Amino acid sequence: MKHLEIIRLAPRRPRLLVAVALALATCGPLTGGPPPASTSLSGEPSASPPTFVVAGPTEAPITASALANASYTHPALAAELQGVFELFYRARTLPRGGQFDLAALRGLVEQPYADYTLALFDKEIADAQAGQLLEVGFSGIAVSLLDYSGFGADGHSGLAHASVTRTRMEVRTGSAPTREAATYTFALHRNLLGSDGVRWTVYDFTNPATGRWISEPPAVSAAQAAAELRTFFNEFYAARSLAPGQAFDPYRSAGLVFGSYYTYTMPLLMQTQKDVASGAVKEIRYANISTQLISWDDLATSHGGIALVEVTRTSYVTRAGGPEAPQTATYRFRLHRHFDLANPHWLAVDFFRPDVGRWVTDLAGTTLRLLDAGHA
Repeated sequence: MKHLEIIRLAPRRPRLLVAVALALATCGPLTGGPPPASTSLSGEPSASPPTFVVAGPTEAPITASALANASYTHPALAAELQGVFELFYRARTLPRGGQFDLAALRGLVEQPYADYTLALFDKEIADAQAGQLLEVGFSGIAVSLLDYSGFGADGHSGLAHASVTRTRMEVRTGSAPTREAATYTFALHRNLLGSDGVRWTVYDFTNPATGRWISEPPAVSAAQAAAELRTFFNEFYAARSLAPGQAFDPYRSAGLVFGSYYTYTMPLLMQTQKDVASGAVKEIRYANISTQLISWDDLATSHGGIALVEVTRTSYVTRAGGPEAPQTATYRFRLHRHFDLANPHWLAVDFFRPDVGRWVTDLAGTTLRLLDAGHA
């Protein structure tokens, strides 16, 4: 199995807990004997939101400026945040006959919010350059600190969630001026700049169109999850099959499982590989595979949801002495839909053993661990 890679994401609000651990601690090398011999060859006991265009790279360097009248070692969070958003909206102001301050805005934002907002800001700049957008102004800027978490050796660096209310005025060619009052929620980092300077950057934002942080994976409906799981379990059982022209390859299955279920099922598959090599097993085939999504929580972790699924399949096994009777059975799995921008994918992370009436995660003695982290 590949080594587990922990990817630190930007801190965020606490997320919804789920009743299943990803059981990261159980993902070490395979040791010890396999589970009871009553298990079958399958490793089971017998019996869209709105999108945006990411802004392209620019050659201009980002200028980081210390916040005026702020001391890193003497935090004044409410006053500092008010000052940050005064600068934030000043950069987004378009005076009549003037221009936006793109450089100032770039110095106040970081990914993922930078990708989100700079792409939208590019459109406003283009409209201004084309003479369509004549003026933009902001008034009534009021900032409320929602919470703050300090980190680092001194605790003065940290992250804040802030609610910001402002009124935006806009003038376009051929239209009367418009005014819009709105309140938004932002996430920001506070960091040291220089010897005692403070730099705040906005890194996340709750998109009012979706009600989700822009750093969160796109919403996945239960219908979409169910369709993806049907495809997943076709691949899952194909990886456990042995037929003429199709060698039995347990490592193909290794990429589909994780955590406690990996630790449970891989020794069984490795034993099956030995039986195939010795000639004791001649064929393994699965048919009539059907799945039923019992529950789906797409916000279970910061890197993807958790599904509870029932799977029914019929297995056909031929041993050296001849074919066994077909076995039709229904099993329960928990799966994690791991969010990856390039390739969201499913991993079977837990399995309910009907022979003992418990999940393998429970049998492993693991506890719930929800991390703002990814894994590869």
